[in-house]
Amino acid sequence: MPDKLQVTIVGLGLVGASAGLALKRYEDKVTVVGHDKTPGVAAQAKAMGAVDRTEWNLINAVSTADRILLALPVNEIRDTLATIAGELREGCIIVDTADAKATVMRWAEELLPKTVHMVGGHPILVVDNLNPEHATADLFEGKLFCLTAAPRTDDAAVRLAADLVEALGAKPFFLDPLEHDGMAAAVEHLPQVMAGALLKATHASSSWKDMRKLAGSQFYSSTLITSGDAQAAASAVTANREQTVRWLGELIAELNEWRQRLIEEDDAGLGQAFEEALESGRQWLNAQTRGDWSERPATPELPTAGTFMRSLVGFDRFKDRQPNARKRR
Repeated sequence: MPDKLQVTIVGLGLVGASAGLALKRYEDKVTVVGHDKTPGVAAQAKAMGAVDRTEWNLINAVSTADRILLALPVNEIRDTLATIAGELREGCIIVDTADAKATVMRWAEELLPKTVHMVGGHPILVVDNLNPEHATADLFEGKLFCLTAAPRTDDAAVRLAADLVEALGAKPFFLDPLEHDGMAAAVEHLPQVMAGALLKATHASSSWKDMRKLAGSQFYSSTLITSGDAQAAASAVTANREQTVRWLGELIAELNEWRQRLIEEDDAGLGQAFEEALESGRQWLNAQTRGDWSERPATPELPTAGTFMRSLVGFDRFKDRQPNARKRR
């Protein structure tokens, strides 16, 4: 019987633990190893069956891995890559889940040996709670999972990364790192800056002590910083600084138009602006809920992962396509 494929998940929060649960559907072909810097989080992942075993030592967790999923915030990725770079097997493929890609891919180019392949990843999830206790095997089901690669990345490595993504139940969506970051700045990083700014502006008001009593669901949804971690949020924004600044300029210009409508008592124009905004929001939510983005042309540069998933979601061929798997010395 051939050896099982080892997938190591570094970071066992909601995303990492859910990935482990999804991969356990292939437990006859895959061994899932988990590592988290917080022992209690690692123990929780093991207890819920998200991993076969946990390793407290990061090097022990990754040194025999065929695939590594870095389910970490941006501010932890560089140090993690630097720590593991010299300890990985030749042919190992790393996929991350951070929402800023150009910076992460630059770190990979700088730190990883040429025998190890990094494919940047970013799952597009709509979740209300990031607590790992809410992890589910179907978190990624039908969701887009962005994949980006450096020019030197081996085509086979990209295909294997796509196989891993489809094994989670997600749909690979191939993008250039800069193209990804330009769009992510608008829909990931700008909303976090907006939420932080609104909280700061209202909290600084002399009326805040009474104002806060009136704050309900609208204020909550407008000020939600999903990571719940200041450093993680700041690192995501600063890793995509230029694009976020550009989109802040776009937002400020739009806000000035709304402000002008109010000043000029242009009630009809304000109503029309709200109607257009609501319609755009309805269209997005409908597409997001159905997972149907057919109005956008498919990215032609790389083949879809389905091409490589002829049987058993590709895991039966991972070993066949695995590059030389000797540990780097």
